Amino acid sequence: MKKIFFILTTLLFFNFSCSKLLDTKPTDFVVPEFFYSNAAELQMALNGVYSQLIDADCYGNNYLYMFNTNTDESYGFSIDLITSYQYTFTDTKVNVLWNSSYIGIERANMLLANINKPQMDETKRGIIEGEALFLRAYFYFLLVSNYGDVPLKLTPTASVKDVNIARTPTKDVYAQIVKDMIRAETLLQTQTITSVGYSGKITKTAVQGMLARVYLYMAGFPLMQTDKYADALFWAQKVVDSKEHGLNPDYSQVFINYAKNKYDVKENLWELEFFRDNNGFANKGGTYAGRFCGIRCSDNSVGYSTGSIVATRKLFDLYQINPASVTTPNKESFDLRRDWNCANYNYGSAAVAKKTAVTSPWLMCAGKWRREYEEVVPKNSNFTPQNFPMLRYSDVLLMLAEAENAVNGPTKVAYDAINEVRKRAYGLMLPTPPNPTVNSALTPGLLQDKFLDAIKAERSRELCFEALRRPDLIRWGNFVQDMKTFLAYAIANGGNNLTITTASRMVTERNLLLPIPSYDLSLNKLLTPNPGY
Repeated sequence: MKKIFFILTTLLFFNFSCSKLLDTKPTDFVVPEFFYSNAAELQMALNGVYSQLIDADCYGNNYLYMFNTNTDESYGFSIDLITSYQYTFTDTKVNVLWNSSYIGIERANMLLANINKPQMDETKRGIIEGEALFLRAYFYFLLVSNYGDVPLKLTPTASVKDVNIARTPTKDVYAQIVKDMIRAETLLQTQTITSVGYSGKITKTAVQGMLARVYLYMAGFPLMQTDKYADALFWAQKVVDSKEHGLNPDYSQVFINYAKNKYDVKENLWELEFFRDNNGFANKGGTYAGRFCGIRCSDNSVGYSTGSIVATRKLFDLYQINPASVTTPNKESFDLRRDWNCANYNYGSAAVAKKTAVTSPWLMCAGKWRREYEEVVPKNSNFTPQNFPMLRYSDVLLMLAEAENAVNGPTKVAYDAINEVRKRAYGLMLPTPPNPTVNSALTPGLLQDKFLDAIKAERSRELCFEALRRPDLIRWGNFVQDMKTFLAYAIANGGNNLTITTASRMVTERNLLLPIPSYDLSLNKLLTPNPGY
């Protein structure tokens, strides 16, 4: 069912023997002068850029769970120095995200430098160029939103001596990201999600939706370029106006589809391809979604998961409760997302799974990625084949509502966008709604600041465990205070265990950015460390 285009040949072709930024010219490498000679080789090079995103050092593991576990919506089941914001500039996990991103950038730069080399159909060339430009921009987006000022390099590394490059100001990195993405959107006018038929390739609306996200980040901390809210609104509206996308009526089915290797091009503007059995692929093409961030289980026939990511009671309590239900910790919720995202059962640690109820809202595993629905067998105990959503339509609607509120206040446009998400959440898009008379609409007449508060809560309910909460809290400008507020909430609501509170106790202003890696600081004499490291 999946479009498997990250072929093994690509991975061998792009085998960098040294992954450090600007360290040296790659070895074990096909000489560029003898490659990029036809359309097939350009496509192979593009596949190599895509493949870096699914590397374990990037979205395969580290970015998803090392840096985005401990917020007000989730925590790590055990204390870890990285996930609890106690990392230093020498920590490997911090270094590999940086290195992995620059490997992707180098691959994109090499492709773009040779994009005009072969004789080929110009439309096809433009599409490859557009995808490469977008992916380079996205890697820089990862870097600048996590490390701040970073070296901006738009040409391939030509010499072992090209190691000293200063950090480019954040605003200039974002300017280049926007420039590349807007150019990509122009080149991808004919590459729509409908024409492609699956969500693993960059299409026109994927670029438009990601531009909305980029502009929202520019509007927030640290740049505070509030005029960019209008740009975010423009690009989010273009996605809606395209009529290419719509919400899946069933929230849980969105994630069951990832497990069952089924595409939903209406819901998903872009998803990372992880369909592999991981036998012989050297950790390429498998993710830890479901393995770390899943329902605890030691039975491989059901789907092994450490259940390392746990929902917080604060997340659990965000979902609206049916006042007519009994007053217990698991009382009935109007919002169907709660019991999907906060798993009220696990399978225990026995070799044979035994489904056991979980009643404490502090002990519910992140339930979004459920391995019991996987159809790729035998199930691997370390990696899962589930694709990962990089951009869903519900996110676009919530970005549109946020941007509209910032530009024009809580207008009908803003209310309609958030209420569409809430309507699905309450089951009102299902053929047979469980509570057909329930009112899912957001409280009318909110002031601008209260509407923003509603957006913040709705994003957590809808997008939890999708590596967006920490960046959201940072761009909204109150990350450290939000974590301290969560600490007070946890202590007051039965969550005083150190595994729950350590991260919020340890977080400081330095954690607004990751540290610049120690190796690169020693190699590149023009690099400077981030504050606090």
